[in-house]
Amino acid sequence: MIPVDFGSSLLVALGAALVIVALASLSSGSRLRRLYGTDDGDDAGARANAAVLGGTGAFLLALAAAIAFEVPERLVAAGALGVTALGTIGLGWLVRYRDRRELLTTPDVSRERARRLGGAAMWAGTLLCLPLAGVLLGASESAVAIAALGGTAVAGLLIALAYR
Repeated sequence: MIPVDFGSSLLVALGAALVIVALASLSSGSRLRRLYGTDDGDDAGARANAAVLGGTGAFLLALAAAIAFEVPERLVAAGALGVTALGTIGLGWLVRYRDRRELLTTPDVSRERARRLGGAAMWAGTLLCLPLAGVLLGASESAVAIAALGGTAVAGLLIALAYR
């Protein structure tokens, strides 16, 4: 029997909720569209947001499954950090270079601010490679935590500067 713990249950609940919200936001006139700043008639924006939400939910469900099936911790950590880094860099690239401002949670953001935020997101994804390298190289848990916290602090600062 597969052991169930609180963390895995929380991942499943959050992942399922994100997938449900993504699907519910696809219908025209959905209140969820207005919640994250997408106009009722903007089907492309709603699909883009739903793809991000649905992808994040699917990622959390896959992470919960990996934990439940007792995949080695190092592999789970490396996979989670790698997928998150690539996803963040990809989203930042779409916003910065493809002008996909609808992917941002801020409605009606200017093109210049979107470019800055996209660049900051790309840097945030790149900074995730620091703890990823620590996991892959077998660094101690405290070294990986310090790399993650340091990267988070720098990314937060970059995003704050980009948002101003």
